[in-house]
Amino acid sequence: MSMRVQPLPGAGLVIRTGPLLAVCADGGAQTDALLALVREVAAEAEGADGSVLIARLAGRLGGDGPDCAVAALGENPAVLVRGSAAAVADGRQGTVELQGPMLQFRTIDGPLSTLRLSLPGSGAPDPRTSLEAGVVSGAGLEAQPAQPVTPMDQPVAPAGRAVMPARRPDRAVPFEAVLLLPGYAPDPGPAPEPPPATQALVEGVYCRDDHFNDPDQRYCQICGISMAQLTQVSRLGPRPPLGVLLLDDGSTLRLDTDYVVGREPDTDDDVAAQRANPMRITGPASGVSRRHVRVRLTGWHVAVVDLNSANGTLLHRPGAAGPEQLTPGVPAVITPGTRIDMGPRWFRYESHRNT
Repeated sequence: MSMRVQPLPGAGLVIRTGPLLAVCADGGAQTDALLALVREVAAEAEGADGSVLIARLAGRLGGDGPDCAVAALGENPAVLVRGSAAAVADGRQGTVELQGPMLQFRTIDGPLSTLRLSLPGSGAPDPRTSLEAGVVSGAGLEAQPAQPVTPMDQPVAPAGRAVMPARRPDRAVPFEAVLLLPGYAPDPGPAPEPPPATQALVEGVYCRDDHFNDPDQRYCQICGISMAQLTQVSRLGPRPPLGVLLLDDGSTLRLDTDYVVGREPDTDDDVAAQRANPMRITGPASGVSRRHVRVRLTGWHVAVVDLNSANGTLLHRPGAAGPEQLTPGVPAVITPGTRIDMGPRWFRYESHRNT
């Protein structure tokens, strides 16, 4: 869907590149680096949905730097904020609002009807303006579909043909069954096996808009509404993806199953049995074992297990004073923002979830 983007007057910079829109405070060299990173992620989009692009950007961005707000358009749009910047997006399930100071991001149940990214002091847009691409001065932006979406609730009749109302049956006429095709019907045979489940079933709760959530979350992780006022009844349901894994080479994997990470993860028995997916480390991999570490999903939690690697595995937890050495074979539960080091290579777990 094409979006019309209008800059908001004020101090800052606004960029539109590919599927990404962003506003950031003008902080000199740090701002230049931020704009370059936004362009880089946009250039690597290759059809990726908005949630993946924002998670990829968050993994490279970090918590320090100029105040900024970023939005990724397209399928599964998403927004990110840091510092004093704010994002307000209207999607299918209502309004989502994000504001720092910490780096945070969220997926929007699209399509977007309106979007506003802003810094403090932003003004109202000039109705004559429109940003197609590039960088301009401004303290924010407003975006909306270039053309309103035509409702598709009612079928449209072809030109020149009138839609005739369906004739009601005459209940006074006695019912008469008619056998249209008498004769032999072949044995249908045994019923086919049901397809295997692709999502693990976990205990969870539904928000007011029927989004399935971790019972420990205070807010719905899809639409953001509070779960505190709801009578929560735990039910069994398919677990949604718990985030993404961002490798140091920029590749991204959706975290909806276990992963075995290493130079030759296909040698793992669980990968061969399709109980886990491989995450192959290519390129420089000195110090990375063939089967180095496993990312394990248990319920709503993400854990990592060192698979008796030769050089060990380090965890860098958000806010921790230093790295943590994994004990081989012992799972360690991780939270979004945790970086996992395997020799010179690393990957990071990122998610819009708050815990």
